[in-house]
Amino acid sequence: QKLGGMASLMDKLPTAVQKGAVRPEQADQDVRRQIAIINSMTPRERVSPALIDGSRRRRIARGAGVQVQDVNRLMKQFLQMQKMMKQMRGGAHAPAPRGAAGPDALGRPAVPGAPPD
Repeated sequence: QKLGGMASLMDKLPTAVQKGAVRPEQADQDVRRQIAIINSMTPRERVSPALIDGSRRRRIARGAGVQVQDVNRLMKQFLQMQKMMKQMRGGAHAPAPRGAAGPDALGRPAVPGAPPD
């Protein structure tokens, strides 16, 4: 919100990203909805999302003024991001997500100060 909304942020991105199917107005609305859902959670639920069962999801949805499906969607997105972050943190032991480039994909050395290949 401090950046001027999604439309303002999209203007700052490269044109390839701007051509996506994301409408800035819809993105702003989605972000506001997600913030309302998160604000409706207790601090303990924010720290440990595994605590959130069906009755808690209903309470969160009522508090945020959204459907339970919206809470479920946010929880699913969170778990997917958490899984992706664990994979990225795993380094060489975990496979990189499809389409992800290595550290030297842009022609820069993987280690700062190291000579390029």
